[in-house]
Amino acid sequence: MAGWTLGALLHELRSNRLHDKSDQVAGSNLDYLWSDTTLVNYINEAQRRFARRSLCIRDATSSITKFTTIDGTATTPWTLTYALDPSIIAILSVRMGQDPVSLAWDKADLARAGHDGFSTYHQPDSYFFNPSMLGNLEPGKPLAWSTDEVIIADPNGSFSVMNLRLYPVVSTAYAGMTGQMRVIRLPINDLTIKDLDAFPEIPADHHLDMIDWAAYLALSNVDTDIAGAGAAERADKFAARFEVHCEDAKREVMRKLFTPLQFGFGQNGWSWEVNP
Repeated sequence: MAGWTLGALLHELRSNRLHDKSDQVAGSNLDYLWSDTTLVNYINEAQRRFARRSLCIRDATSSITKFTTIDGTATTPWTLTYALDPSIIAILSVRMGQDPVSLAWDKADLARAGHDGFSTYHQPDSYFFNPSMLGNLEPGKPLAWSTDEVIIADPNGSFSVMNLRLYPVVSTAYAGMTGQMRVIRLPINDLTIKDLDAFPEIPADHHLDMIDWAAYLALSNVDTDIAGAGAAERADKFAARFEVHCEDAKREVMRKLFTPLQFGFGQNGWSWEVNP
């Protein structure tokens, strides 16, 4: 099932959620309380909020999920990051493409780490010492990635853009490699009144679920003298129902990501490990 088109969602929102009738407001140009453009804006905001709250859009095929490595030997290592598309809110995995040195294709994902695990000095205690903690890898092929490094504003001045850092520093020989990410993201393109046949980017099963937030926004931003005294209460009910839909969708996403545990005995006493 492809889901609901924007035109169908617009009709559902106006007629069945908001009960916006053409006879509510007098005047030839004031047939409805909300214009189509306003409701489409609310639908866009509802889709973005649903995607962020539920983490339901996972992507590994769009152009925004790819990046190209840059020679990092001529810059300060911790300042070289890759600013990702603003729609990306989380990275699930990173895998490099064809190795320019060996010409082989990578078959495994890069390890995930963080700034603290890349090059920060750790003061050893008197009971444990690991020499590897004191050394940094020489520039070369990327082996690990992190997103907790430098915060760089996007062209609009927003500091919400995610930045990817690779480790070790990419050497000249490995510059130009293509990296492929699996990401959780927001919708890339807004729905527009000019294309009523377009479908939202969130899964089809949740197209109707997100409309409750659009109804909440509409009822929250209208004169109660026109919409009726019960508009605020109706808005709150739509908001509450929307949150329930988000939690249901998130549980479904988490179930798909769930990895069963394998218990092992006689290995360093008693321990557990995750199935590969």
